[in-house]
Amino acid sequence: MRGLRGKKLILAMVVLLMVALVAGCGGSKPAEAPKQEAPKQEAPKVVNISIATGATSGTYYPLGSGIANALNAAGIGVNATAESTGGSVENCRLMGQKKAEIGFSESGIAAWAYNGEQMFNSKIENLRGLIALYPNTMQTVVKESSGIKSYADLKGKRVGVGIQGSSSPLNMAFVIEQYGLTLNDIKPEYLSFGEAMQLLKDDRLDAVMVDSGAPNSAIIDIATQHKIRILPIEKEKIAAIKQKYGFFSDPVVIPAGTYKGVDVDITTTGSKVMIAVRADLPEDLVYNITKTLFEKRDDIIKAHPRGASIQLETALDSIAVPMHPGALKYYKEKGVAK
Repeated sequence: MRGLRGKKLILAMVVLLMVALVAGCGGSKPAEAPKQEAPKQEAPKVVNISIATGATSGTYYPLGSGIANALNAAGIGVNATAESTGGSVENCRLMGQKKAEIGFSESGIAAWAYNGEQMFNSKIENLRGLIALYPNTMQTVVKESSGIKSYADLKGKRVGVGIQGSSSPLNMAFVIEQYGLTLNDIKPEYLSFGEAMQLLKDDRLDAVMVDSGAPNSAIIDIATQHKIRILPIEKEKIAAIKQKYGFFSDPVVIPAGTYKGVDVDITTTGSKVMIAVRADLPEDLVYNITKTLFEKRDDIIKAHPRGASIQLETALDSIAVPMHPGALKYYKEKGVAK
């Protein structure tokens, strides 16, 4: 009996061993480890950028629009929009209130904002320099039939001097000061360039001062319909203006033929324009914005000819506020800053 039980036990063990061997030889697939899903990559963060410019009939707005398009196309994680504003003074205030990230401003206005001078009751200390551009050229337009040939002839005349609160009326005051006049000696109308030019067409104004880059669309428009004259500023008066207001430029020439019917060179001056950014913008973001201005310069010029003023050689001229570290990093790489 014991021998029979032993044989049965051995037989059972052999059967079990054979079953195990069959299973191990592929009779059934081993359980696969659960697949791990690849970690989801987050989409790159896009930063919304508001560019404060100026009136649509000026230079700031079309140039700012060209810059916004260039930044958006550069793939640097920026969604930029050009906003039409009242110009330099409002732009500095918007950046101070953190309602705009970038803003066009005349250099003198930015300095006054930073230091809390003139029309600024408190300091706007978060302004930083990005790049210096062109002079906001003084272009005072009259009809040829008006008989007005000099700024001195504006005494008692109705003159469009730009939007109230912008830098334009101040620039007009600085220029006519050299001709023995103040704003009280003329009849100032505080209007945008486009609005004022329409009134000049209708003889409801005698002159319109446009301080913007040349050519200016509002002047192009009136020159196609009327014979116009642009008042020149003598070089000695320009020197006196610059000595007193250091942010004004050396003599600037508007070449003959820039505007229809204006067939002589016009000597004038203007306050230098800069682009400012907020101090709290990240350094790498401002570096990429600065880099894009130069890499996409040709595209910006297509939006407005004044894009040609994006030049390394003059990028730091007349900027009287601290430079943003991101912009400075780029200029150091290019050898134009220490």
